[in-house]
Amino acid sequence: MGAVISHLHGIYTSLTALIRTLSALNARYGALLERVHAGPFLPVEKPTESFWMRHPPFPEMGDVVWDGAPSASAEEREGGGFGEDEEEEVEVDVVVVGSGITGVSAVKTILELSSSPLMKTEGQGNDDQRGIPKIMVLEARQLCSGATARNGGHIKCAPHEEFARLRRTLGDDERARKVVRLQMRHLSALKEVGERMPLGEVREVETVDLFLDGDGFERARGNVDELRGWMPEVDVRVWEGEGEMREKFGVNRHVVGAISYQAGALWPYRLVTSLWHDLKSKYPSLTISTHTPVSSITPNASTAHPYTIHTPRGKIRARHVLHATNAYTGHLVPALRGCLTGVLGHMTAQKPGKDFSPVCHGGRSWSVMYGTGFDYVTQRPDGEDGQPGELMLGGGLFRSKEDGLDQVGVWDDGRVDAFPLMHLRGSMATIFEPRWGAERKLEGAWSGIMGFTGDMLPFVGGLPVGIGNGRRENVGGVGDGFGEWIAAGFSGEGMVWAWLSGVAVGIMMMGREEDELVEGEGRPGGRLGEWFPVEEVRVDVGRLKRARLENLVNEG
Repeated sequence: MGAVISHLHGIYTSLTALIRTLSALNARYGALLERVHAGPFLPVEKPTESFWMRHPPFPEMGDVVWDGAPSASAEEREGGGFGEDEEEEVEVDVVVVGSGITGVSAVKTILELSSSPLMKTEGQGNDDQRGIPKIMVLEARQLCSGATARNGGHIKCAPHEEFARLRRTLGDDERARKVVRLQMRHLSALKEVGERMPLGEVREVETVDLFLDGDGFERARGNVDELRGWMPEVDVRVWEGEGEMREKFGVNRHVVGAISYQAGALWPYRLVTSLWHDLKSKYPSLTISTHTPVSSITPNASTAHPYTIHTPRGKIRARHVLHATNAYTGHLVPALRGCLTGVLGHMTAQKPGKDFSPVCHGGRSWSVMYGTGFDYVTQRPDGEDGQPGELMLGGGLFRSKEDGLDQVGVWDDGRVDAFPLMHLRGSMATIFEPRWGAERKLEGAWSGIMGFTGDMLPFVGGLPVGIGNGRRENVGGVGDGFGEWIAAGFSGEGMVWAWLSGVAVGIMMMGREEDELVEGEGRPGGRLGEWFPVEEVRVDVGRLKRARLENLVNEG
């Protein structure tokens, strides 16, 4: 009898523990949804220090503040900032909210298309600035201090994984293939830009996914087989066994299989700030104002400049507004709350151990795949002294206190959580020992905010009436049209979405989607729809339903 009672007591204890666990999980999920639907606020004033932002190449641009109207003379600017007179409103053609990679890509596209010989009127020389739009870029903190300055610097699309996922979510093989090709095209586009901006360290690398469990490896291998039938031009190699794989990649017995393919790496902050410096030197009509958060955008009665942008420095009226703030977009576009949320990501810069091999000189990147999570790693090129570059290692999302739930619905990059950091500090050593060694060093740890949507696709295009802040439909043509636009929600894959999304929305704002455009630096030629998945990322009521964040529960 005592044994029966003991057994029943054990069942009761187990059931009680299970109920408590489920109750706690339900409470955590409920708290997550509350955070998601409450939406973002402005970026915190004191973010963590990112390794990428150390020793900026153009320090004078980091804290530049607009002190007068665009193209104003020195005498006109002596009066101070544009917030001096609350009733006075400055008028510009375009306001871009956000100064990261998306914003600079869109601005570059608009200015270059506006100044191309094909856009000049008769008798107008190439140096003539007439007809080039007045653009104002507003940044809440320092220049390019958001996700672009905080990510892994990894231009990586796992084509086999993305194609398999998109086939499920889009229900169309051809549409899935178009999206994957757009993502993979970022490497060549960014390399073109990087050729003229060497501080960006844009380079091609061999990337390898290292699998720690057999089930995950077998699923990935099956996805590779499917990809070969639809995209035979993509070179993906599968490695397994203890011989060649471990010798080539230097890993130990914890790695059960590997998949290698082409990817890229870069120093994103330096690439983007180099571009802003270049654009400022070429186009007097471009104004940048940092430490200028936007509190709201409201429609006004003007037919020419129908949007009023409110900032602590005063009001600006614009024909067009571009939202390029990724996870923070819901602050100014409340309709996106519940569809686009912030997710806290952790990054580190680490000096590898003295025995780390094989030596790759910055030409390889890694992803460590385990269960539902993964870590991502690039290595900077060797230094001038010949020493190997830092490993830029991020991930550990599901190693947080609440298994990742407490990282979702978060917009605070002023914190670093202990559990993900503990994981990241041991990730590479675990799989490379004994080819790792002593003298490894943590050079920096920081966080950043990723912007996730419920269907894992970004929002790119015009914001229609009822979703944006305006009362009018978008009309292309920066000089004579008007509209509110977005390029945001890259779901942790910004380096294979943001640049060409910025190019695409810039073309849309110019009203040139149907034109056969000449190829430019980092900009594909032809009609937009030939290379960009316009329909898949369009913003409308139906898309917002598909992008509800509750849908992420069904992702897998």
